[in-house]
Amino acid sequence: MLEISLLASTGFNPFNAILCMCGFSSAGVCLAISIKAKKKEIRAIGPSATVSALLGIGEPALFGVILRYGMKPFLLSCSINGVAGMVAMLLGMKGTGNGITTIPGMLLYIYSPSQLIMYVILALSVFIAAFCLCWFFAVPPEVMETDTAVKKEAPKPALAPFPEVLGAVAQGTFVPMEEIPDPTFSQGVLGVCCGIEPETGKVYAPMNGTVSQLADTLHAIGIEAAGVELLIHVGIDTVSMKGDGFTSHIKEGQAVKKGDLLLTMNLEKIKAAGHPATIMVIVTNSDDLASAEASASGRVMPGDQLMRLKA
Repeated sequence: MLEISLLASTGFNPFNAILCMCGFSSAGVCLAISIKAKKKEIRAIGPSATVSALLGIGEPALFGVILRYGMKPFLLSCSINGVAGMVAMLLGMKGTGNGITTIPGMLLYIYSPSQLIMYVILALSVFIAAFCLCWFFAVPPEVMETDTAVKKEAPKPALAPFPEVLGAVAQGTFVPMEEIPDPTFSQGVLGVCCGIEPETGKVYAPMNGTVSQLADTLHAIGIEAAGVELLIHVGIDTVSMKGDGFTSHIKEGQAVKKGDLLLTMNLEKIKAAGHPATIMVIVTNSDDLASAEASASGRVMPGDQLMRLKA
């Protein structure tokens, strides 16, 4: 609302520069972690997530890499972006539109050679500073452990069979991927997915597997089994609630069975915070499977057929 108001009254949008620098700081931090990491998964997804961040889509870098092993890289990125935003304001940087950030955001500054030069110099400075500071001070120690070392230290969980059918994770109404109210999910950026508009606050496991990830804010859970990697994302932008209204019933590394209670959420608190409570089930490695498609419709109950997978 503020950006549109400023554009209508002055023709310029000074907030855009702050948003653009946020993308460059996230990209720098993400690239540093992915290059220095020894975990194959982070090294595989990090470069593509960095490219996405440089093109204005920051969710893969934020949720797939930066926030995955703690808050330190995220807080570093926020700090760098705060300083960059202050510099942008002091320099009087202002775009001629809104909604376009990072590299495509340069288009909003070509109206003035000085504005474009300041944008390019500040963007490069932010990206390099984020990369270097993260490289030396903020790369999570977990990503420095080799996959072999982790296997030697941790006991092997019982192998779960390939899940040909994923069960519904909650009681509610099925939501097709293209109707999910967030472009990151509706466009399949993180993988093929679908959603459920919940009627109750209980979230259940859609398959047998091992909990590979549990966000500190409890809004996202990763489960792996037989080459299938799932992400259960509870609500839209609920990361900002910092775990308030969420109760976890599992921990990372725990083996779960289809139908086990994973999480309890307070739907009233989510509604009061102004966030949709839609629960997304994302097959994050859907490109590695022969097929992954939704097979539900209408109202579903926990355990009802939600998606069908083929290896």
